[in-house]
Amino acid sequence: MQAPAFKDKKRGISAKNQVPAQGRPPSDSTQVPRWLYRAILSLYILLALAFVLCIILSAFIMMKNAEMSKQLLGFKTELWNVSNSMQACEERQSEVWKSVQGNITMVRSKVEKLEMQLADIRKVDMKVQKILELLQKPQSPPQ
Repeated sequence: MQAPAFKDKKRGISAKNQVPAQGRPPSDSTQVPRWLYRAILSLYILLALAFVLCIILSAFIMMKNAEMSKQLLGFKTELWNVSNSMQACEERQSEVWKSVQGNITMVRSKVEKLEMQLADIRKVDMKVQKILELLQKPQSPPQ
């Protein structure tokens, strides 16, 4: 096979333009063993199974992702509701606290008025006591 190509090169004809001679069938000593074909086929089958497994896992992950997204939306809604409830409670508490402070101020003013009235009553009581003491003393006859 190499000899004609070598001769053509010497003559100046390129070997690329020629049709290669048919090769002889491989002898038994150069044949690839059957177990190698089986091993390669097994590897291809394992590769295909791994690919299928990856597809199944990807689908499973996508399903779980969708499920978790729905749960997160639910949690977001619940959090929003709780936040609104808390805000409403704070507003009510603020209103109640203002009302309580107003009532405390009103009670303080009434207590101050009562203290003033009590002081006035004590003054009146002391005057009445003096008058009673004067009335109970024997009066001396006029001269």
